[in-house]
Amino acid sequence: MVARYAESFRQAVLSVCVVCAVGIAGLPAAADDMEFTASVWADNWFAFYVNGELVVEDIVPVTEIRSFNSQTFTFRASYPFDIAVVTKDYVENDSGLEYIGSFFGLFYVGEFFTPFQQIGDGGFIAQIAETRSGDVVATTSSDWRGLVVHQAPLNPDCEKSRQPLVDCKFKVSAEPTGWKDADFDDTGWAAATEYTAEQIGARFGYNDIEWDRSAKLIWSADIETDNIILWRYRVTP
Repeated sequence: MVARYAESFRQAVLSVCVVCAVGIAGLPAAADDMEFTASVWADNWFAFYVNGELVVEDIVPVTEIRSFNSQTFTFRASYPFDIAVVTKDYVENDSGLEYIGSFFGLFYVGEFFTPFQQIGDGGFIAQIAETRSGDVVATTSSDWRGLVVHQAPLNPDCEKSRQPLVDCKFKVSAEPTGWKDADFDDTGWAAATEYTAEQIGARFGYNDIEWDRSAKLIWSADIETDNIILWRYRVTP
């Protein structure tokens, strides 16, 4: 009987240890880690990584028309840690256009119907705070570095084309190997460009978050042509 109770106790301790070894969102928990709270708004979609591990993806698919929304979530990490984010502006295909042959994307009319075809624009803002203290430790700004991996259309005059995939030119680049990892060298990436809410047209969820004054909307230097961007930023105490 005593042996059976001892074995049950041992299994219970092992179970607790397994739980303690895993942080929020599945990130490995270090002895000196802490909980952080992140808020993100993106036009139109994002995926958020910490030290190479996926923390969360936007709950609204990028394929959904006007998928503007904000998300707040938690994760565990210890200083310093590296944030990597993928942001995507909505485009229907490699032409870089939206609402192709349709009425604002609500219903398809035909390839001859081009009044609402347009080049969209992107935007992204984030802030990270220590959950316990509430201290904001990182915000998006021109200090972030980005790499554009999808550009279209390279010839904006194709915007009203009836054959956008034929007439619109685009450029797609491969994601660098290991770009989400903490030891990746991003010194060759471009600094982010800061924008105002008016320039981006930030809405639908943007005002649901109380943004720190240091948090800026960012994108590349071209909010229309650059559709998919990889971002990196190191957070230090």
